[in-house]
Amino acid sequence: MKFNRIVILTILAILAVVLAASASAFDLGFLGGSDSEPQKITVGGIDFQIPAGFTENEKYRMDNETSSSSGSDYYMSAVGYEDGSKQNAIYVMVADYGEYNVTDDVLNYVAKSMDGKKKTINGHAGYIAKQTDNSTSSMLPVTDDIYMFMYEENGDLVFIGATDESYFNDVVLN
Repeated sequence: MKFNRIVILTILAILAVVLAASASAFDLGFLGGSDSEPQKITVGGIDFQIPAGFTENEKYRMDNETSSSSGSDYYMSAVGYEDGSKQNAIYVMVADYGEYNVTDDVLNYVAKSMDGKKKTINGHAGYIAKQTDNSTSSMLPVTDDIYMFMYEENGDLVFIGATDESYFNDVVLN
């Protein structure tokens, strides 16, 4: 049970950081230009696809950076994208907890704290939640709605944040 408590606290800490970065990315508008073709990317060893019209914001790139929470080390890789209008954003993050594997029980516990609902996207069973400035389970105040989809792959936490829930079908690959 100690492991579950540590992992849950770590996941909540990561999500708080991700939401803060995502909210900032949505509001700051650092990016210009856009790509006309979908982009295949790899984050933390997992493949994703970013829809056409989105460009990477280098400010939100993390490549296997080590962090620690509750005495447990974990490794985060992440990347943020924004469209040319600076109205839409996508954030992809993969957290590796080393010898510990993220399980559905852990994700379910975290999802419940965020009023998340179970959902399968392109064959990946996970949890989806919506963060709004009016949300009673809100972890951080945001000015726009942020949709979150989190699931486990290879024992790692996969987290995708976006301004539109429909992006998940493009980003999450089979």
